[in-house]
Amino acid sequence: MSHTLSLVAVTAVLKDLLENGLVNDSITASIGDVIVTALPPDRISVGTDERAQINLFLYQVTQNRNVDWIAQEIPGKRPPTVKEIRSANPPLALDLHYLLTAYGAKDFQSELLLGYVMQLLHEMPVLTSDIIETALKNASAVNTSSVLSQALSSVSISDLAENIRQIKISPEFFSMEETSKLWSALQTNYRPSAAYRVSMVAIKSRNSNRYSHTIPLSRPIVEEVAARAGSMPEIVAGSILLIRGKQLRGDLTRIRLSVVESLLEPQDVIETQISLSLPPNLYAGIHGVQVVHLKLGATGMQYCEIESNIVPFVLHPTIAASKAHVQEDGNKLYSGEISIQCHPKVGKAQRVTLLLYEASSYGAESYSFCAAPRDEDTKLLAVPVNNVRAGTYLVQIQVDGAESPLQTNQAGQYDSPQIII
Repeated sequence: MSHTLSLVAVTAVLKDLLENGLVNDSITASIGDVIVTALPPDRISVGTDERAQINLFLYQVTQNRNVDWIAQEIPGKRPPTVKEIRSANPPLALDLHYLLTAYGAKDFQSELLLGYVMQLLHEMPVLTSDIIETALKNASAVNTSSVLSQALSSVSISDLAENIRQIKISPEFFSMEETSKLWSALQTNYRPSAAYRVSMVAIKSRNSNRYSHTIPLSRPIVEEVAARAGSMPEIVAGSILLIRGKQLRGDLTRIRLSVVESLLEPQDVIETQISLSLPPNLYAGIHGVQVVHLKLGATGMQYCEIESNIVPFVLHPTIAASKAHVQEDGNKLYSGEISIQCHPKVGKAQRVTLLLYEASSYGAESYSFCAAPRDEDTKLLAVPVNNVRAGTYLVQIQVDGAESPLQTNQAGQYDSPQIII
């Protein structure tokens, strides 16, 4: 994002995300009205005036070291020149660190709220420009006399969201000593909280648009990475990747994936879209994609590369089969092992979690178990389970945070993959 409203826009997007999540969830039925604020914690009323509340506080701003490539990603009125890329003052690339705190006047309110918002942010680790634009429009319309609405009234919200493009939300875990130091600095009473890092925000220098008369460098720009329309919207093993953007077609166009050493040849290339079959050796998780234009150098013997910006995508694992090997322990609870056959292969160092959700909506149970350690990459996972109530469960796995998709029936209800305990 190249704008002076960078910080307030990101905070407003996160606040709107939490507010909408609470409104649309049944958790408010058990807690009552919940407010979401973005205030310093010492400004929150506690004690007899305390109420159910989620507070989002920007407590620290740090530099992001990826300024070299983000400098080329910020949109301008025209492509930068070779001279400008080398000499222009680079954008100020930042990571924003937030403290998310839950308050409640009654027993368990703060724990319920904190658990819910952590799940909400875990399910939406990347916010796209469409989500950002909708959130900013909602935030500016709530109170037209607010500071935020007045600030946003002077700019185009669509352009602002397009400049942000996307933001990534990831949790930060502190030791007890680090937590104690943070709350001591805030000079207020401790409440249950979680820390998050939002990356990245870039503030462009005001004089970076003073162009000199040099030959422009034409470079590809990637705006979106998605799966070609098919049986599921998620990107999975075997998907055809659609890379959308501008100036994507070059004399010789290739694709670079973050974990693949050699450049990949795409299937179809036009100015605004590229199709690419995903290689079979990718692991589930987050990957970066770049479009690369190869041009013959001055000697005519060696290619030089003109690279696009980097855009991440999530490769989701899929479950091909699952089977329970369990026994009743005498208390009508079952323990043992669940075997999972998945695609693609899981790396021996990757984190794998098994999630079980009872298919019945009445009194639904849910469980989470860590997979057993592995000595090699494999498609067959063994997950120890214990104290599971008998029933039919929907099955998911998380591989480095990337979740396997659930399938829906004609009524729009999740119905597979399933396992019977």
